[in-house]
Parts: sequence; structure tokens; C-alpha cells
Amino acid sequence: MASRHDYQQDIKAWDDWKQTGNKAQLSVLFKRMEPVIQKEVSRWSSGPVARPVINLEAKKLSLNAFRTFDPNKARLNTHLTNNLKGLSRIVYTHTNPARMPEHQVLKMNTFLTSKNSLEEQLGREPTTVELSEDLAWSPREVESYQGQMRTGYSTSQPVPAGFEKYDADRAFLDFVYNDLVDQDQIVFEHTTGYGGKRILSAQELIAKTGMTQGQISHSKRRIRRMIEEARGLR
Repeated sequence: MASRHDYQQDIKAWDDWKQTGNKAQLSVLFKRMEPVIQKEVSRWSSGPVARPVINLEAKKLSLNAFRTFDPNKARLNTHLTNNLKGLSRIVYTHTNPARMPEHQVLKMNTFLTSKNSLEEQLGREPTTVELSEDLAWSPREVESYQGQMRTGYSTSQPVPAGFEKYDADRAFLDFVYNDLVDQDQIVFEHTTGYGGKRILSAQELIAKTGMTQGQISHSKRRIRRMIEEARGLR
């Protein structure tokens, strides 16, 4: 349990963000609560759902916890932990036997255990060769499970136009969209059709946003970079 001093710092970080809505303050709050978040992520990361996917869901659940927190009713770490119990849903959803045979579940567990152990030892993402040696698997088999981990067993919907290389399930798109600045949200909406918006041509997007073609291109690159970072591809 956090000390009184720590708890007061938690409240200050939450209050600073709540009062301003500032993304920098939100980052401070997330950093402060990271041990609580990662403790819950670790509980579920030994299963067939990749840790980056669980981390992504944990961030969404944490943001909701911050929004609904009432300091008069509970401690922040307690409220956050209770909200993070929702991580069980993503694990149960994506361990449907029809989607992954039991032997693959066991193999993925073995893969993730090795990967997490090597990450702790090396302080970085292990290479395919390092995983292959640790698991006594062929590099091809390791690459197969690395590919499955990146897709995250998500419930895929059609990938939106302009972002064909990404696995873009709706919950993931919601998360990315909510983290964009206003102008990038508009570009995102009318490039992907997100939220039922009409996909616009380059000229229509220029007219809609008041941005230049160069600014729009920069915006799309920022969005793609955010998607890659959130998916753990950068």
C-alpha cells in the first residue's frame, strides 16, 4: 500500500491533469501509476495474448479509471486496480478455443515466458536468434510466433484506407484517435472513414482542414508513427 506521502503525490498528479486536461500532465500521471498498471498487466501476460496488446488495453482502462476517479470514495491505486480487472475480458475473448488450438496456447505461453525472461536479462527486446537458442526452436518457428504476437489476436475489421499495413480493430482505432491532436483527428477521420465520416480526396481534405498538402502528409506520418508505437512496431 502506498504511504501517505505517496498517496498525496498520486492525488496531486491526478488533480493537475483533471484541472487542465493537459497531455503532459496525463503522462506524468501515467508514469506515477505505472507500477500499479504493470502489476496487473503481468498477471495476464503469460497467456496467449501478447503483452503489448494487454498494455494497450490497460492504458485504455487506466484512462477510464482516471476519468471516473472520486477521491472522496477510494484511493487512486485501489480504483485503478479495480478498473484493471477488466483486463480479464481481453484475455478470455482472445483465448476462444475456436481461434487458437490448445497446443498453440501452450506454445505461446512458452514463447512469452522466454521472451519476458530474456527482456529482463538483456534490458531490451530479444532477437529471433536469441529466442531460438533459448527455446531450442527453429528461427522460422520463432518468427511465426513473433508474427502472431504482433497481430495480438485482435478481432480484425476491414483495415481503413490509407493504413492498409496495420491491424486496425475498432478498440485500437478508438485508442489512437483519442490520443491525437485536433487537426490530426480530422485527418484521421477523413482518411480512414473513422466515426462514419466520409473519406475525402486530397483536395477536399485541404479545403476541409485549411492545411497544405505538406502539412497533411506530415499529419498522416504522425498518425502512422503513433499506430506503430502503440502496436509495439517501433
